[in-house]
Amino acid sequence: QEFLQRHYLNAIKQVVQRLKGLPHVVGYDTMNEPSPGYIGWPDLNATGGLLRLGESPTPFQAMLLGSGFPQQVEVWQIGLTGVRRRGWRLIDPGGVRAWREGQECLWRENGVWDLAGDGTPRLLRPHHFARVGGRPVDFADDYLRPFLRRFAGEVRAVDPDAILFLEAPPGQQPPRWDPAEIPNVVHAPHWYDGATLITRRFIPFLGADFDTGRLILGRKRVQRSFAAQLARLQAQARERMGGIPTLLGEFGIPFDLNGKRAYRTGDFARQAQALDRTFRALEANLLSGTLWNYTADNDNLRGDRWNGEDLSIFSRDQQADPQDLNSGGRALEAVVRPYPSKVAGEPLEMSFDYRSGTFEFTFRHDPAVQAPTELFVPRLHYPDGGEVRVSDGEYERDEAAQVVLYRHSLDRPVHRIGVYRRR
Repeated sequence: QEFLQRHYLNAIKQVVQRLKGLPHVVGYDTMNEPSPGYIGWPDLNATGGLLRLGESPTPFQAMLLGSGFPQQVEVWQIGLTGVRRRGWRLIDPGGVRAWREGQECLWRENGVWDLAGDGTPRLLRPHHFARVGGRPVDFADDYLRPFLRRFAGEVRAVDPDAILFLEAPPGQQPPRWDPAEIPNVVHAPHWYDGATLITRRFIPFLGADFDTGRLILGRKRVQRSFAAQLARLQAQARERMGGIPTLLGEFGIPFDLNGKRAYRTGDFARQAQALDRTFRALEANLLSGTLWNYTADNDNLRGDRWNGEDLSIFSRDQQADPQDLNSGGRALEAVVRPYPSKVAGEPLEMSFDYRSGTFEFTFRHDPAVQAPTELFVPRLHYPDGGEVRVSDGEYERDEAAQVVLYRHSLDRPVHRIGVYRRR
């Protein structure tokens, strides 16, 4: 543990030393989607985890498979009623060992399991990873939090002003955090439209809630469920992390939906619909997010060139004119959205319908702020600038920057701005 953590942190410090002071670098993420492994696993004879798909051995079965004992393991699939066990399958019928010749299974050496007198494997400590020193362990507080605090100390020693982005394993609670002790941190969990991501198919009336393990049916129910799931992530920061801000550290959709059909037809309408419903969930919560991803060398054959993923909003195989900023973009009608980049107060509501081009934003002004509210109004949706309507005050346009500057009046606390596509 010490060897690995020390080398990881020293590598991060090399990055910080080279990037500190650059105006476009605000901070550093701690570790991408950390995993607890077996830490906290309540019973080594039971399957579990964020998602069970395909062959799903229990941890004990996985140990035995590594030692060359064939196993009948559960097979799980996604159906209309959720993720369910569909049968069993024999794994490693030839009894191939993963360990080097003369080397015994690490967990057997540690007394987790052993062989009975007749050579049959038996589990001796089913709760081996769930308790330490006689008490239950909590991965987030007992293991992840000390690592994050150490990370913070190492990074801040090089760049004292860096923002730190903390994330827990997907689907798990973040550690309890005291922002007074280590300030300037952001809760940065990842979240995806799981059903679309895993199946690489978009069904408008189908979604999934992996917190509950249930599938959601109905367009409106799916949209409400997505918004509720993101709201739960924000609630975690309020309840466990001292109310620090939340940034959705990753979200996106696979573009190779339905057997890469869009690459043959050039029609990315399904991808736009899929991505839009996640954007709508962010907007419903006034939540900032990082879209995964932009891959400069993406192509239709190999995607993002990592584990078969293809989530890039750009591909050179869709690029017909390199001189056109939008050429090569995928589902840009959903990606390129109007939004308030600077607000003279507190945002209250925001929504955008890319089909109709209707954008509406409401905020409560701060009397101490004299600067205008600034809206990005993309030319992609409003080639003629669109029609701007305000509840009060006045506005001006900067067509070159695709910006609307709004100056609110002081005779009312709440203000509304709308941008509409001209008919």
